[in-house]
Amino acid sequence: MRKKEKTPFVNFILFLMFCLLLFLGAKINEKKKWIELPAISTWIPYESWLNDYDRSVSKNIEYHLLTENIYTNGTNTCAVLFDGIVLEVKDDQVTILHDNQVQAVYGHMQEILVKADERILKGQKIGTFEESLTLDFKKDQKVLTYEEVLKL
Repeated sequence: MRKKEKTPFVNFILFLMFCLLLFLGAKINEKKKWIELPAISTWIPYESWLNDYDRSVSKNIEYHLLTENIYTNGTNTCAVLFDGIVLEVKDDQVTILHDNQVQAVYGHMQEILVKADERILKGQKIGTFEESLTLDFKKDQKVLTYEEVLKL
């Protein structure tokens, strides 16, 4: 007996079922958190390809040192210094890995407007603070000052 060949239609249906299975598995994993997977936006900085610039950003971001690592900027809005990915949102602080590989912790914030794994742009508002906020920077396990970060 001859074996019947699969038709292109059957192959297409099998492919769709496989894609649906992957999608549902990813959604279940997202809820159950069995495997920690980064968001796709952390893999590909797509905003330059798709012109996804519908977020409000400020061009000039400037913080002024009050004491040690405590800063203010004349407003109560916290804006990021460079493009990057939100690594963690915890209590009153946001940890961001900037595209220049500087890891920044923006702390002592009242309101946080971003979520983990979200891609952010330079100048994007990530939260608010009352009078001041803390800024801590690291690159390659070395602590950096605000001035050193601006030179990168």
